[in-house]
This record gives sequence, C-alpha cells and structure tokens, in this order.
Amino acid sequence: MNEKASIASTPVLLEVDLQRTDRTELRSETFYWEEDDLIHIGQGRLKMTDALSPLSDALKESFKKHVISFSKQGDYSPYSYLNIVASLNATLKACPTSKIDATWIARALTKPSFHRSKSAITRFFLHWQERDSAAINPDIIRFLNDAAAHRNGPRNVLSDNPEKSWLTDEEYENLLRTVWDNYDCGTSETQVTLIKLLSMQYSRRPGQIALLKVGDVRESDGTDTQGFIGRIINFPGIKDITAETSFRDSKFEPHILADHLWNLCTIQRYEIKKLFEHTLGFFLSDEQLEKLPLFCSEARIKEARKLIENQYQLNLLESLDNNLFHLRKGRIVDIIKWTNNSPNCSYGMKPTRQSFRPKPPISLRTGQIMVVTATRMRHTRARQLARQGVPKHILSHWLGHTRERTLDAYYNDPAEQARRLDEAMASTLNPLAMAFAGTLLDSESQAIRADDPASKLEFASAGELKSVGRCGKHSFCSTTSVPIPCYRCKYFEPLVDAPHHEVLEALIQRQAAEEKPLRIGGQRSLLIPIDLSSDIRAVENCITRCNDRKAARKMKP
Repeated sequence: MNEKASIASTPVLLEVDLQRTDRTELRSETFYWEEDDLIHIGQGRLKMTDALSPLSDALKESFKKHVISFSKQGDYSPYSYLNIVASLNATLKACPTSKIDATWIARALTKPSFHRSKSAITRFFLHWQERDSAAINPDIIRFLNDAAAHRNGPRNVLSDNPEKSWLTDEEYENLLRTVWDNYDCGTSETQVTLIKLLSMQYSRRPGQIALLKVGDVRESDGTDTQGFIGRIINFPGIKDITAETSFRDSKFEPHILADHLWNLCTIQRYEIKKLFEHTLGFFLSDEQLEKLPLFCSEARIKEARKLIENQYQLNLLESLDNNLFHLRKGRIVDIIKWTNNSPNCSYGMKPTRQSFRPKPPISLRTGQIMVVTATRMRHTRARQLARQGVPKHILSHWLGHTRERTLDAYYNDPAEQARRLDEAMASTLNPLAMAFAGTLLDSESQAIRADDPASKLEFASAGELKSVGRCGKHSFCSTTSVPIPCYRCKYFEPLVDAPHHEVLEALIQRQAAEEKPLRIGGQRSLLIPIDLSSDIRAVENCITRCNDRKAARKMKP
C-alpha cells in the first residue's frame, strides 16, 4: 500500500525534459542552408555561391556550419545576424580568397560594410575559432581587435542636403496633403495610407510598424500602458539590447491615438479580418483577430500558412500570432518611400492598383520629386517637437530613446534660435521699423526730382489735393495707395509745412472705424482686417521731426 502511494506521488516530479529525444525538426530553426544559399525562413535568402566558391571545401563547410551555430547564440536578432553574414558575403565577393588570414582581413577592412560590422564579425570569428582552430588563426582575432573602429560619417539630421535632412514645414504639409488626397480619390487604399500616416505622425521605424498587431490598437484604462488612458497604439520596440528574438520581445512604446488615425485603424481592422477569413477559410473570433498583424496581404498569408503547416508542422489555429504572418520590413520601407503602392488587403482577384505608384509632391527646395524615407520622417518629427519646446526627457520617451544625449542634434537649431531671438526683440525693433525714414524739405526746390512733376505726392482732403512732399526714387514703385506707405519709405521727401496732421487724422479715423463692431454700411473689412498702427506711428514721427525743424528755424537769427 505504501509502495503504491509512493509511486502515485512521483509522476509530477519525474515529468522533466520528456521531449529531449523527440525527432529533430526545423521548427526551432531560423536559418538553414540550401546548397550555398542562406535561407532566413519566411523572410528571404542570401545567395553566397560567388563568395564561397574560392574557399576550400573544408573551410566552406566549416563556415556554413558555424554561421548556423552562431545564429543560435542569442547575441543578435535574426535581422542583425543576416546583416553580419551579408557583410561577409559582400566582402568575400569583393576580395576573393581561399583562406581567412591576416592578409585577407587587411583587405576586408578597406570595405565599408565589413568595417562597420567589425565588432560583430570579430565575435563570429571568435565563435568559429573556438570550435575550429584550424579554420581561424587567433592572430586574426587580435588583428581585428586592434583595428580602429569605423568612423561614422556626417549625420543626416545635421546635413543641409535638401534630399537627406529633415523636411521643412511646407514640404511636410504638402506631403501630408498628398497622402490624404490619394486616399480620398481611391489611388491608395487604407493599408498603404495608414502606414504612411503612422510614419509621419509617430516617426516609428519600419520594423516597428511591420510588427504591429491588431490588438496593439485599443482603448486603455492606463494600467498597462505607462499611464496612458484612452485610445492608444502600442508600438513594439526593436532596438532593446535585452531582446532575444527581435519579435515583439522588446519594451513596448505606447502613444495616444488621434481620432483620424483611430478611424483608419478601425477600417483596417475590418479589412484584415475579411482578408484572413477569406484566405484561411474560417471565421475568426475577436480574440483570434487581435493576434493577427495589423498589416498583411493575401500572398503573405498563403506563404506563412505553407511554412507553418509544412515546414514547422504546427497547428495553424494555435499559430495565428506567428511572426511569419507579418509583412517583411522591406515592404513597409517601400511604402514609406513611395516606391510601392502595395500590398493591400485585396483578395480573391488580381489587385487593380498594384501597377500604379503615386509620386510624392515636388520639393520647393530642389524642384524635384521629394525624397521620402523613414529616417527623414523621424528627423522631421523630432525637430518639429523640439521646436514646440518639448523637453528632452519627453522627446526621448516619445522616440523610444534610452539616452537623452542622442537628441542634441534636434535641439541644435540655429534657424529656430534666430526666429525666437527675432520674436523676443520685436517689441524693441518694431518702433524703429515703423519710424519715418525720409528727408525733410523746407521747399519743393530742394527735392531730388524737383523738375519732375510725376514725383509730386498729394493727399486728398476736403475735396482738394494738398501736396505733402516729393518721391526721390527714380525707378518703378509698386505703391498704389499714395501717400500713406510713403511715410515709411527712405525715398520720401516730406515738406516741413505740409498738412501732415490731416493725414494723421484720416488714419486715426479709419483705424477707429476698423475697431468698431461690424455693421451694415460700415468701413470695417470682414475678410481682411486692417491694422494702420505702423502707418500712424510713421506719420507721427514725421510730424515730430517737422515740428523740430520749424522750431529750429524760429531760433535762427
């Protein structure tokens, strides 16, 4: 009896690692080799035949084996691993070799792609050398460690290149208007429009937009979104150093969602549901729907289903949250760059708008089609927020940065500093700008153009024209409402004894009429309110100087 009780109590304790000897499958793999092509499952392939063919057979097989084992270390995300191998691929093709030695390393370091990835490539070579000392000499590791790091070029955010730096306010507004116009006229569908607007509004990286799920757009009570309450969009991070897979395991970045974007997301949610239900052949519950990507296509769903059921041998219903359903980052990049107007949520037929690609508006700075990239959008929005006075710690959180010093470039803004300085000094400089700047005449014979009747300036008062001075400008003048603007012109030559006070009284009366409540038959302009304060100030200054001149004349013996 005691023996039976003992046996009955042990099963739970013995359920340890029971699947260790199950048949090995590709379900846990991210990369594998198909001859000399490195396959990133569900994402694409890297053709390396030309790069690997000069290597000896033994070295090539060792390289391929350790590329796979290195990818399983968890030091980098799958995309980063692929970039490392892509750098090696480009360098091996540019610098063919039969062995990896110091001579080849010296040549490789002259290639920018290899030099930029030097640190990661060194870690790969160290991983390789520890497991196959015959393939990699330790001297190579030391050589790479001693080599200088790659010097970064000038940052685009500080560039004055109109095709690389942040967009001006006019360019941004024109781009935004074009996005909405294309949506309103049916040129671009909801998915493409929403991707562009999310990039312009939140300046998220293409990888973050690609990883969004339907459930990331929701109404929050603030308990799980860092205090944000209401309609939010929860962007998955992609550059968290603690991330293991790069698929939604970084910290999330919640943002408040405006009504116009919420409405588009609601439409997109409906279209995604219909797309998946048609392509998979069954109805989806709300819980299942929230696991799906916010952006997808019929072709991507079919490709993912094939890999999930055949390659990984997984249950489709239990794998609706699989990363294979998400669009590749490159597709998001192409939409943001306006190089593609697809994919969209069409299904069951060949899409009709695939071949038509609308163009961005013309840049006023270059006269050419505007260059649009995710990086430019990020720089533009950050600069806009910095100009609005958003503090660094808020902007750092908004952009998903962990260090505020990376934001210094956005606050290094001489143009904005000049604007603020001009605004601060306006109260002091305005009186000078409004002041009378002409030359006083005691008689018309002293005028520069005394013999030219066309230079005479007159003011209509009580049904007659009264001379107030002369114009000293010889070229064309666009002023039509003579002589009011003349009082602020440096070419104006007013007569000391002219009735300038009548001009002033007329201006004061007109300004008073402008400030009265609107009434039928009144002089007030409804569409274009008139402000005559600068003209009044200039005439007052002219009268003061004329009075000073009269006083000086009386004092003369």
